[in-house]
Amino acid sequence: MKSITTSAVVVLLAFAVVVMVVGAQSVVERFIGTVQWISAERMALALDDGSSVPIDLTSADQGDYQSLAPGDRVVVTGTVSPERDRVIATSIARASN
Repeated sequence: MKSITTSAVVVLLAFAVVVMVVGAQSVVERFIGTVQWISAERMALALDDGSSVPIDLTSADQGDYQSLAPGDRVVVTGTVSPERDRVIATSIARASN
């Protein structure tokens, strides 16, 4: 009986870990705005509502952003960081006007 109980607890714990990992996956979002400033690994994006969003560029292809300059309109695709203090960009494209 003890081995059945122990096995059941192990299975339930493994299931709980899988549920937590699946639930922790971030939702991909798009942000459209104007580049305020850009550096090697970071960018600030001004949204149309007047707010500013810090962008982490470390997961984006450098070719997506190497020619960007302040004032350029872009679409940033990425996820909000777990700390909710920045967007981790996975791609950046110029916005069509």
